[in-house]
Amino acid sequence: MVAKIPVRTTKREEAVDITAEVQRVIRESGVREGFVIIYVPHDAAAVSIHRTLAEAEAPKLDAMLEAVNPDRIAPEYTKAALVAPTEVGVVVDGQMVLGEDQRIYFYEFDGPKDRVVYVYVGG
Repeated sequence: MVAKIPVRTTKREEAVDITAEVQRVIRESGVREGFVIIYVPHDAAAVSIHRTLAEAEAPKLDAMLEAVNPDRIAPEYTKAALVAPTEVGVVVDGQMVLGEDQRIYFYEFDGPKDRVVYVYVGG
């Protein structure tokens, strides 16, 4: 099953928690055990799974990406490439397996924009 999750960003750079939407797609797929692929088809956006971001931590992430970003002409594309457009996970009991404090984040690097995230669930 393939589903689309629409994401509307409101800032130039932004992290949007899409965990609930991905878990909903998995539940609706009916797959109890299998895998999930989360894909972002945009050159200036990405997806990542990591611990919950507190509001105060967002500047730390920005500083980290700026420090490793070699391209000052088109930083949004370089940042997206560093974070990556795809994540793969395991589905058990009808939901994606995540660590206790892990979330799935959509990253916008050239917003605000209307974006889409593709989610493939397979058994």
